[in-house]
Order: sequence, then structure tokens, then C-alpha cells
Amino acid sequence: MAVSESWTKKYLAEVLGTFLLVFLGDSFVAFAVAGAGGNGFKAGLLGAGFFWGFAVTLAIYASGAVSGAHLNPAVTLSLAWRRGFPWSKVPGYIGSQLVGAFIAAIGVSFVWNGIIVAYENANHIVRGDTNGVTSGLIFWANWPHPGLVGYKGDYLTQDPWWRGAGTEIIITAILVICILGIVEDRMPSAANLAPIAIGFVVAALVGLFAPIEMASLNPARDLGPRIWGLLIGYGSNAIPGQNFNLWVTTGMPLIGGPLGAWIYDFFIHQHLPAPVGPDTVPVPETARARA
Repeated sequence: MAVSESWTKKYLAEVLGTFLLVFLGDSFVAFAVAGAGGNGFKAGLLGAGFFWGFAVTLAIYASGAVSGAHLNPAVTLSLAWRRGFPWSKVPGYIGSQLVGAFIAAIGVSFVWNGIIVAYENANHIVRGDTNGVTSGLIFWANWPHPGLVGYKGDYLTQDPWWRGAGTEIIITAILVICILGIVEDRMPSAANLAPIAIGFVVAALVGLFAPIEMASLNPARDLGPRIWGLLIGYGSNAIPGQNFNLWVTTGMPLIGGPLGAWIYDFFIHQHLPAPVGPDTVPVPETARARA
């Protein structure tokens, strides 16, 4: 079906790209958590990082030519603030990313539900009870990581809110710093390798920092599946999450992303020749479609 309005095409590309990202990433988590009686294939956090990075790379290749493959509200906000992406299009991009993540969560349930339910039954997990977070982590990020730090007892002593929030801000800032450096239009680089490089960044951040708050990095990847979680019985484990962890895993990336963009511009971008950031001459909205 032909779509005449160019921004509609971009919104649809964001839906598709975010779907691929979350569906592939959460499918790995589903098997790692619930597969083989809960043992998965012992892939660990390095395996999680690799598969999330691989998912990011494929999602960017699939959608980048049309939408620029933001796939993340934190990235969209950063590009709007520092790279002239139209503010009027920010709600459409973020809404599209949430829709893509929500549909991906439905897809994960469709494919993996038998294995997930068997895991829950074997471990006496009730989605709406306290231990429901141990299967809910298949779909969304949690602070603290319930499988590694725990979800009862003195677990908040090990991983207090300020550590989870601060970690999420720092790693999302690192993500955006690296993205802006990788796609810098004044650096001689091979554009087709950018998705692979960004995938490596995500793989490193997930592999290293998932024990703290599961390295959300992406409000859409977190909130979209949480909405689906409400519909399949997770209740408050989904929204607002245990200890109201939604504000850490969905909220903090929205601070970290723009912070990272500002840091990159302050230390790097402004010192390059012919800057093209927010200090440039305004251009028509259509010309900024792929900012």
C-alpha cells in the first residue's frame, strides 16, 4: 500500500525497527530465563549483551534508510535538542516506538508463552505477586535486577534507588555520546558500518551494567512491554513496578540521553570544523527529516 505522507512512512519505520529490536532482544531473555527449566543455555550477561547488540544492529539496518532509526525516545529527544530534529515530530516518533515495543511484547508472548508458563509453574511464580518480577524481567527492565540482586530482604541495601537511577543516566549518556560520534557527518567513516558499531556499544553497556538495573537505555523498550504486562496479569509488577522502578528504567534514560548529547557537543562536536548542531542556520522541516 502506498503511503503518500513522508512522515507517516517514517513513523511506520520506527514501529518496525523498534519491534525488531525488542522482539529479538526479549526473545533471548525469554529463553535465557525460562528455557530448559529456567537454565537456558547459561549464556550469562555477555550473551545478553551480544544478542541485544545484534538486535540493535538489525533494527537499524531495517529501518534506518527511512526514519533514521532512532528506535529510542532518549535518542529522539537528544536529536531534537542538539541536531535540529523537528520538535513537532517528536511525539509521533516516540508514539511509534512505544507501539513497536508493545507489539514486540505481544510477539514474545505468542512465541514463548508455553516455555514461560512452564517456568512459572515449576517455580510457583504468580505474575501479580511479589515473585512475579522474576518472569516479568523477560519483558521489561527492572531496578534492581531481580535475578541477580534479588527482590526481597536487604536487596535495596545492595542497590539503592540513587545507584539505579544514576547508572541509568550514565549509561544512556554514554550510548548517545557514542551514537553521535559514530554518525558524525564530518568524520570519514563507512556509513554502513554504523549499525554494527552502535550494536557493539549496546552489547558492552548491557553486558556490563545489566546487574544494576538491567540496562534499560530505552524508555520505549521498557514502557511498551510494561503496558502489555498489565494486560497479561502482572499488575503493579508491570506499572509502576516494584519500588516504583518505572521511574528508573523509563524515566532516567530521558535525562541521560540529552545529557550525553550535550557532553558530546561540549567536548567534541563544537571543536570540529563546520559545526552542524543547533547553532546552524535553520533549514526547512522537510530537509531535516533524517536529522
